[in-house]
Amino acid sequence: MGLEKTFNLSSEIMKVSDHIEKSTFQFDTVIVNFSEKTISELLKGDYISEVPNHVFKSASNSFNVYKHNSIHNTAIFKSPIGAPSVVAFLEEITYAFSIKNIVLYGSAGVLQSDITAGKLIVPNRAFRDEGTSYHYEPCSEFIDVSNCVYVSKILDDLSIDYVQGAIWTTDAFYRETKENFELRKKQGCIAVDMEISAVQAFAKFRELNLFAFVYSADNLDSSKWDKRILGNLDIDSRIKYFKIASEIAKNLLLVLNKDNGVY
Repeated sequence: MGLEKTFNLSSEIMKVSDHIEKSTFQFDTVIVNFSEKTISELLKGDYISEVPNHVFKSASNSFNVYKHNSIHNTAIFKSPIGAPSVVAFLEEITYAFSIKNIVLYGSAGVLQSDITAGKLIVPNRAFRDEGTSYHYEPCSEFIDVSNCVYVSKILDDLSIDYVQGAIWTTDAFYRETKENFELRKKQGCIAVDMEISAVQAFAKFRELNLFAFVYSADNLDSSKWDKRILGNLDIDSRIKYFKIASEIAKNLLLVLNKDNGVY
């Protein structure tokens, strides 16, 4: 039996509630990023503060949760990279804090540099080249990414250049072969990441709301792979992208108060 028959609705052997307790802290939204440098800078600048006595652990590391110091009911989590890790932690965090909204942002590799140059990328669907999503959503090549119109409207309001398009989510960045690169481009993908298709499948299954954007880092669309800013994004840009994610969270709070959480 392959991945195409993995999804089913039988009962889960291990439930999140078996080992994660509900917190006395409650948040409407969590902002997820993947950069330790960003978290360090946000702490220095007093943008965020640690939620006391709430540490989420894996076999190799521990991860704190932070609260936004200027946006009510908004948490921040620095996730490890990759679909299985981010979904596992989101299972625990969204359950513990009764979170309904996920604002996810991070870097992506460029597949079509002429389309993405100088712009943020708002994924509207994702190619499922990872294993996690197939446990949350029936088999398909692509999954639609929810709320891309909402994210685009926020960026319009902020006068930020962006492009909507498909993204390729993969587990194996060292196996992004030339053949697969060309095939994904033909299928309309303009960037590649490691999480979005899985987080979208998780969010849909758990009836949560995902709001996602990415920024261009390395470039695959050249005669030779170009690292560009991968791993070396300047501090000002890190803060800028966090502020964009914060603006999305702030607008979600306004909608939540107005429409009782209906999007």
